[in-house]
Amino acid sequence: MTSPDASGPAPAPRTRAPLSAWWRPALLLVGGLIAAGLLVLAQQRIAAVAVVLFSLFMAYWTSPLHAGPHTPLATALRRRGDDVTIVLWAPGNPLSARLQTAIRSPREDVIWVNVYQDPAAQVLLAEHGGADAVPLVIVGDEVTPAASVVQLLDAQAEGRERAQNGDQPGGTTP
Repeated sequence: MTSPDASGPAPAPRTRAPLSAWWRPALLLVGGLIAAGLLVLAQQRIAAVAVVLFSLFMAYWTSPLHAGPHTPLATALRRRGDDVTIVLWAPGNPLSARLQTAIRSPREDVIWVNVYQDPAAQVLLAEHGGADAVPLVIVGDEVTPAASVVQLLDAQAEGRERAQNGDQPGGTTP
């Protein structure tokens, strides 16, 4: 879709993470600060510094501030096929973090779409169950909501089998 002045596509507005995405990082930070305070009272200052640094790191890592890999959904859908896996993920989501840990190296067959950075991804996610469906894994025409690492690997294996048999999906839309 182009803008009325024909200067190209209008950039999609970046959406904000829901307030619920901030609970885990806030609890990690508060818990770490309390533990550090107790360590200072016990005159364990070095351990307190280590706990504070670790708490800051974990609060960042589990927060929406940790952007991670992102490809716009429109770009990902253009590459959609049985040999490509599209993962709609959210920072701070435990299942998303597990998938990213298991599939951590840059791979040509896995495309990561951050739902907080792409309004179109949020619409697609809402069609498949909303926030409870994160991470949403798409391989060809198969869609797996709240996918685990095993489900992602199984979907990839089935997709490769379909691709080898020439059963490519007909369309490129979800």
